Amino acid sequence: MRHSDWHPRWIHLTRALCPLLVAVCLTVVMPWLSRLTVDPGMTDLGFPRSPESIHALIATHAEQYALDPALLQAVIKVESNYNPEAISSKGAIGLMQLMPLTARAFHVLDPFDPDDNIRGGAALLRRLLDRFGGDLSLALAAYHAGERRVSQAIGMASLPETRLYVERVLRHYEHFVVDDTLSAVRAGTSYRQRHPVSPLHVSE
Repeated sequence: MRHSDWHPRWIHLTRALCPLLVAVCLTVVMPWLSRLTVDPGMTDLGFPRSPESIHALIATHAEQYALDPALLQAVIKVESNYNPEAISSKGAIGLMQLMPLTARAFHVLDPFDPDDNIRGGAALLRRLLDRFGGDLSLALAAYHAGERRVSQAIGMASLPETRLYVERVLRHYEHFVVDDTLSAVRAGTSYRQRHPVSPLHVSE
């Protein structure tokens, strides 16, 4: 008789406690799940940034180093095709394919980070343009082959791979300038009003 008396009581007690146990479990588990799905720090782990944010970074660092944004776009297009995780067979890393020694020289802490990588690449390109008197072809050649090799070479005839690289970058550069000019016309401004940069010249 005692067993039959307690059995219904346990059923009622279990029914009463189940919702409470479920609520406690949800209270414990939900904050952990929310950190997995919402934590903004997780978005940078293994996931490249959107093209829009990369273009914004290009504009920021182009202005910082007095470069044409279209030029940085062209270099990134040829170097990595906008892949922040790119690694070359020679060990160059990220959007602008910085070598580890170059990254360290320009205080790039994380060459896979688009912001850090573009800043370092822009700083290097600015230095090379200053070094070669604003000659864009020589600056791009030095970006590809190294400053010393270009300085020692007589023209780029002795560096055929580098010559092809420079031609590709300049071709993309012209394309991006045309696109930006059309956008500026639609917005009612001139291209140079939007992107004032130091004078560049292309050597033949």
